[in-house]
Parts: sequence; C-alpha cells; structure tokens
Amino acid sequence: MAQRRNPLVQALTTGFTLAFLRVSASLPLAFNRWLALRVGRLLSYVVPRVRRVTLENLDRAYGDSLSQGEKETICRGAIDNVSLVAAEFAHMARMDKSTLGSQVTLVGKEHLKPGQGYLIVGSHLGNWELVAPFMARTGMKVAEVVRPLDDPRVDRAIDAIRCTEEVTTIPKDNAGKEVMRLLKEGYAVGILIDQSPRESAVPVTFFDAPCWATIAPVMIAVRAKVPILPVSCVRNADYSYTLTFYPPLEMERTKNLRDDLVRNSQRCQDVIEGIVRKYPEQWLWLHRRWKERPRLAEDWAKKTARDK
Repeated sequence: MAQRRNPLVQALTTGFTLAFLRVSASLPLAFNRWLALRVGRLLSYVVPRVRRVTLENLDRAYGDSLSQGEKETICRGAIDNVSLVAAEFAHMARMDKSTLGSQVTLVGKEHLKPGQGYLIVGSHLGNWELVAPFMARTGMKVAEVVRPLDDPRVDRAIDAIRCTEEVTTIPKDNAGKEVMRLLKEGYAVGILIDQSPRESAVPVTFFDAPCWATIAPVMIAVRAKVPILPVSCVRNADYSYTLTFYPPLEMERTKNLRDDLVRNSQRCQDVIEGIVRKYPEQWLWLHRRWKERPRLAEDWAKKTARDK
C-alpha cells in the first residue's frame, strides 16, 4: 500500500516546484545554468544519498577498471548534468526553430524516412527532455510516453512545457493503445528504457550486471511493425547539443516469443549501454538501475518453469 504523504510537505513541494518553474523561465538561461551548477553540487553534500548511490552504481558498473578519482569525476559530472537539465527545462519553450541550426547538430538523420512510424528508445542522458521538441522542430510528428507526476498542478505545468512544440504526451499507464494508434499515423513515439521497471519486464544485463528491462518497446515494435530507433541528445562543452539518431535495431524473430523478448530487450539495453559508456558523466547514475525486484524474479521463474 502506498504511503500517504504529509499534506504540508506536499503543499510546500508543490509550491516550490511551481515557483521554481516560473522564476527559472524568467531568468537568463546562462545565469540559470550558473546557479544550478552551484546549487546542485551543494545539495549533493546536503543530501549525501545522491553521491552515495551514484558512486555505488559506478562501482558496480566499472569495478576496478576505473580509479576512485575517475569515478568521482563522473559523479560530479552526473550531478552537474541533472542540475543543468533542471535549469534548461523551463527554457524549452523559448528555443525557436533557429536553434536547430545554431545550437543543435543533427547526426544520423538519414536513418529517418518521412511518414514512417518509429519507436524511439532513449535514456536519461544529456538533456533527454530536449529530444522530443528538437525532433518536432525537424518537421516530424512526435509523441513521448511520460509518467504522470503525483501532484496534478505540477503535472499540468510540466506537461505544458513539454507540449510547447506540438509534442504529444502519453501517460505511461495503459499507454499501449494510444502508442499503437500514433505509430500507425506516422508518429515517432519516444520511450526512455534505462530505468528499473516494476512490471512487464525481462531479465537482462547492463554493464555486465543483472537487472530488469521493460518489454514495452519490443512488444510495441513487433505489433506495430515499426523500427526501433535509438536516440541521444548530448550536451557539448559550449552548451550546444548533438542530437543523434542511431541505426534501427534489428529484431530477432523466432517461434519462441519469450526468448525473442529477452534477446531483443537485451539488444535495446546494449545500445543504451554503449551510449552511456561514451558519455558516462551525462547519465543519471543516481537512479538504482540494478535494484532487485523479488516479485519480478518470482514471476519470471514461474513463467520459465511452465515452458520446460
């Protein structure tokens, strides 16, 4: 049973978030970034769990292949990146189409065919919030699957910013039917697949460590008969961005659906891992990606036992 939040804490959190969005949008972006970097680093020490979880994950992923100093550098970069995402978010609506030419470099656009539906898979790397609006500014019809926030007022405010460039947002719960409809209409529908799912998952490895991955992109792509296209939006040193479309993933199809789900989900995770390895300081290491899921493990054991 979900715990009920303290009403006062909830009200304060909501008020702070809405005020932050208003103030952030009114300030120059350069100042926002400057302030966010300093506040983010301060909070990482005030809330030690942030650094602890980040470094634990780096230890799990890299083991002894990186020195402690190298891991600390990645940790600082990852904290800075989250801070910058927050600073840049409220300014998404103010980035006009000329931004694509002056601040955004497109790589791999040859992988896109006009009018073709695509399932876009990405991760919490670089500024993931900018992927959808940047794609929309290329003339594509774009939608993204999002998890609604607990507070309706905050959710509406966040959603309004995300939808500025005619991006369609799809609530995560029961999103399947709407995703299928939009794919058939030629939309590029984005899903972030790098976090630990609570349901509809298969066992995979990420950085050679066991974890769970959502089956959603593979299931949807097979049913809708559309390509799975990985994407990333990396922030460069000068605060410009590189939006990269990677080649469509080849999906293996055999007569064993369960094995196909595992192998193809692993392929999705492998491409995300490759991008994270290239830009480790821009990934969300503070998320518990390798969290144990006893219920998922139990359900999977039952399913595989029935197949024997």
